[in-house]
Amino acid sequence: MNKKIFNEIKNFNEIKNKLQKLLVGDLFIELENKTATFNENDAGANLKEVKIINVPSDSIIIKIDYGRAYNNIFRSENGQLKRCDYLLIVNDNDKKILLFIEIKSETIKQEEIVQKFRASECLFDYIVSMLRRFYEIDFKIDECKKRFITFQKKRIDKKRVRPVRYGSAPEDYLAINFDPNKPPKLKTLF
Repeated sequence: MNKKIFNEIKNFNEIKNKLQKLLVGDLFIELENKTATFNENDAGANLKEVKIINVPSDSIIIKIDYGRAYNNIFRSENGQLKRCDYLLIVNDNDKKILLFIEIKSETIKQEEIVQKFRASECLFDYIVSMLRRFYEIDFKIDECKKRFITFQKKRIDKKRVRPVRYGSAPEDYLAINFDPNKPPKLKTLF
């Protein structure tokens, strides 16, 4: 097999197929009518479903907090075993975008969210390394635009409690009050 460069791969389905061979379990979620739907299965969650519209049909959605495959390898002293809920990989006009998504119903603890995003980013770095070494796909992760986003149940804000964030780093995540009647368009998230 010839080594393929990520930017030369025109079809995200090929990457998705390789990811499905690499990863175990029911990790992938399909788009419906260019809408990405993310579910929170926790029985106590107030926010059960988040939708993002106008998502390119060749995007890949991975439920990144599925399973506990590496719990017996690492200690969890600094949150290494935490993960965010989803990763949305978007191919948008030759831009590669990685959206790390966390759905929260309760009060958001910034330190815990940052740990989840950092650990998820490390896990995806490992997945990309496996794609390179075992499937000869050079996923140029350094050329991807990354966004870290939390969705929380919409509530009336009496005052701004934290500065506006851009979401380009785990520590600088973007917190969005989700309104099910007005799901965000993908472009507004990056």
